[in-house]
Amino acid sequence: MDIRQPIDSSAVVSALGPAHTRVYAWAISYQFVSVSRTADVLGLTESEARQILTDLEGAHLLEKYRDDKNDAPSTESADPAEHRWRILDPQVAAARLASRESAMRQTVVRLSETRRRLDDLAALHSALRGSGPPRHSVEVFADRASAGAVLAEALLGCHDETMSCRPGGTHPADPLRPAPDEESHLLARGVRLRVLHAHAARHQSAARAHLERLTAAGAEVRTMAEPFGALTVIDRTVGFLPHPAAADGVVRVREEATVAFLRRVFDQAWERAEPFEGPDDGPVRDELHRTILSLLSDGVRDETIARRLGISLRTCRRHIADIFKDLGAESRFQAGYLTGRRGGPVSERPPRAR
Repeated sequence: MDIRQPIDSSAVVSALGPAHTRVYAWAISYQFVSVSRTADVLGLTESEARQILTDLEGAHLLEKYRDDKNDAPSTESADPAEHRWRILDPQVAAARLASRESAMRQTVVRLSETRRRLDDLAALHSALRGSGPPRHSVEVFADRASAGAVLAEALLGCHDETMSCRPGGTHPADPLRPAPDEESHLLARGVRLRVLHAHAARHQSAARAHLERLTAAGAEVRTMAEPFGALTVIDRTVGFLPHPAAADGVVRVREEATVAFLRRVFDQAWERAEPFEGPDDGPVRDELHRTILSLLSDGVRDETIARRLGISLRTCRRHIADIFKDLGAESRFQAGYLTGRRGGPVSERPPRAR
């Protein structure tokens, strides 16, 4: 009886390199290949040839030849060097991987459902014991490892929608920002991904490139002058907020009414934000100028305006200079006066469709 553990073909495929491609391309021209012939023709040692052929077999790109007389695999030969393999279509390997992927998704769904049931039981346990609200309605994770783990777990179980407000841009250190591969997996599974950034992200090359990749993959991205704060909400079940003291930490919220409130806050901001669709930033520039002018009218300092809008002080002052030029003003006092004559710095516009 063969009691060996099954080979994880997905891991084997990911480990294939140029040497494997070379051997596979050569083997396509032959009905069968062996260790000795592979080594002789391609200039490999028999040890190298054997390892490569074994790897290709593990990836379901080759299979050992079976003797038609007794239907026994050629692996029963006394000399491993005489084993023979025949080539397989890569679609065979792809089909096997698809089957494994489907099984993994089903496992994730079952685990997510199990977690929900356990949470319901935990809430019931707390209520019956008179200990107040459910133990897990609000949880704090102060270190990056645990914060990343709970966010990744929630994203893995997401079925419908993830919404994320990222006023700090696309900095990789943001504990509320999913990893790029997590965002890709969400979109590949058909999950709706809505992301809200500050207008400043449009004018930062790295941030803009990231937003372009997101929209190309199917995400919906909008920007606004002053996002309300960092937030990620997954489905209608869990929300994540920044830790109040630990820069790498998060607060997980699973209380139903609170999560619903966080969703409403996001939706209200989303309706007022500008879609990130292309190079035409005219409407965005106009809104940014209205916001800056409003803050200037309130006596807010340049440094504070720059910080609130997520832009550099130099960029902020360049916008202020453009505003003065558009108004024909030479001072803040004059700009405020001219703005008042025009009816105020901020013009209302209708909410956008969600």
